Formats: sequence, structure tokens, C-alpha cells
Amino acid sequence: MKRLKTHIEETEALENLEEGLLRSLVRTGSVLANANASKRHGDIAVKHLKNVLSILSKPISSSSKDPTAERLNKIENGLFELAKALIAFRYQSGATTGVATSAALLASNAAKYLKKKK
Repeated sequence: MKRLKTHIEETEALENLEEGLLRSLVRTGSVLANANASKRHGDIAVKHLKNVLSILSKPISSSSKDPTAERLNKIENGLFELAKALIAFRYQSGATTGVATSAALLASNAAKYLKKKK
């Protein structure tokens, strides 16, 4: 896999861009990548939470030999899915922070670039 620096050096179109414009382009890509990661992790969290609801809403059969053990097993499986959902929420939060940081840097550099251009 090529490094970003190598790719930039090999691409004529990027070599002709001003440094500020190139930084803006990279930051825009960072915003989009982090936004995509945030959405993906949010979707994973929703999947796990739906699994929790599915596990806990299944009735315990009346013919069960040990309904208490079956109920505890359901609770254990539900907690496992809930833990996976919480981890996905943490990843989503990190990706959202990346979006906000990248967007703020992009806006700051865009404002500087526009002031310099005037």
C-alpha cells in the first residue's frame, strides 16, 4: 500500500494544488471517512440492541425443566449483546469526535485561505 506522501508526489494534479487547498482536500476526506465510521458503528449498536430485545422478549416455555436457569441464560445473553452495543456506541462517539475536529480544522483553514485570497 502506498503512503499518502508517495501518492501525492506521484500525482501531478495534486502537485499543482496549493498547500492550503491540499490540506483542505485531505481534511474533507477525513470528515467523510469519520462520518461513515460513525454511521457504521451506530448501525452495529442498533443491531445489538435489537438482539437484546429479541433475546429478552422470547417467552420461557412452560414445559422447561429449569425455568430459572433458562431465564438466567436469557439475561446473560442479553447482557452480552448490550455490552457489544455499548462498545459500538463508544466507537461511534470517537468517530463523531473525529468528524467535529476535522470539520473545525477545515473551517478554520478555509477561513484563513479566504482572508488571504482577498
